[in-house]
Amino acid sequence: MRYIRILVVILFIASLGIYGAARIRERASEDPTRPVITSDREELEISTFYEESDLLAGLTAEDERDGDLTDQIMAGNFSQFIEPGVCNLTYVVFDSSNQAETLTRRVRFIDYEAPKFTLTQPLVFAVGAENNARSYVHATDQIDGDISSMIKLLESNVDYRTAGDYTIQVEVSNSLGDTTQAELPVHIVEASRLSTDIHLTQYLIYVKQGTEFHPEDYIDYVEDMDGNQLDADSLSISSQVNTGEAGIYQVRYQTDGDTGRGETWLTVVVRE
Repeated sequence: MRYIRILVVILFIASLGIYGAARIRERASEDPTRPVITSDREELEISTFYEESDLLAGLTAEDERDGDLTDQIMAGNFSQFIEPGVCNLTYVVFDSSNQAETLTRRVRFIDYEAPKFTLTQPLVFAVGAENNARSYVHATDQIDGDISSMIKLLESNVDYRTAGDYTIQVEVSNSLGDTTQAELPVHIVEASRLSTDIHLTQYLIYVKQGTEFHPEDYIDYVEDMDGNQLDADSLSISSQVNTGEAGIYQVRYQTDGDTGRGETWLTVVVRE
């Protein structure tokens, strides 16, 4: 009896498929023409801060039976980048007979920049402290926003038990396939060198190659162990940044006054 019921269900589903195919053929025979999408440009240039309506600029759609279908055009998903900041986007429109037509054109993001890493605190730790430098690394992207969850730790030579200079190598990709890697410096220092806190406005910045860079612009404030603010003019600054050449550089900020010693680092990524 159970097999009879299964057979009945199979026959019912098959009959629905046959009926649906017949209806599609019938509708097609009633309306043999398909809609047409046209674009007045081969490549659409937009900002990464685009509105949905921006994606439809320069498009029109016509159908022999239904007339103007421009307001029925729908944008699909972006392809992976075919070159930095450039991808394909496919559009579709349906006529009243549910016949579809598609068009694909290039889209260029005129202000696109590759994903960037950020730091929630400097990668400077006291010897022996339980820490994980990777946990302070975040990432943002103009297309996807916060992509911190996509960060991969590729390599680390950090020994939190021994004072020294180390690195972690991280990588992140956005949804369009653009990947950024960085080798970020990590400093393990004696606790006595961190008795004064030097706060910066940022701990990892990106600078365009060839532009000016002033390390003092990133000082926020300095405070002692009791939370009393100190004169930031007492800081000594050592910068190795060369904005003429792309790369990852560091700026070291230090103080060694009566209230104690302190140091921190700013990581500077110079991009072309």
